[in-house]
Amino acid sequence: EDEPEAAHGLTTRAELVEKIRLLGQDVLDGVKFGFDNAVNQLKVLNPTVELNTDGISMLKRVENGHLIIPPEYAEMEEEEDEDDQDEHEDGEKGQ
Repeated sequence: EDEPEAAHGLTTRAELVEKIRLLGQDVLDGVKFGFDNAVNQLKVLNPTVELNTDGISMLKRVENGHLIIPPEYAEMEEEEDEDDQDEHEDGEKGQ
């Protein structure tokens, strides 16, 4: 009837919760891709400029001329920083 297509065939609460988690992750992955793509486009369009991208994040916003992390995203930002650190360490091990 009015059941979302993504919920078809799901019968337990656990199945629904997992589906919601997966859909949420898909949205987050899409936002991250778009953010990273925009940063990369700026770098390509400004090849003679050394863009400082240290500290930027898809979760931050500009407030009074400063980048801030909204409280509702603080935990996600910490997880993103940990993931970035892990990727950096893995890259160093491969050298």
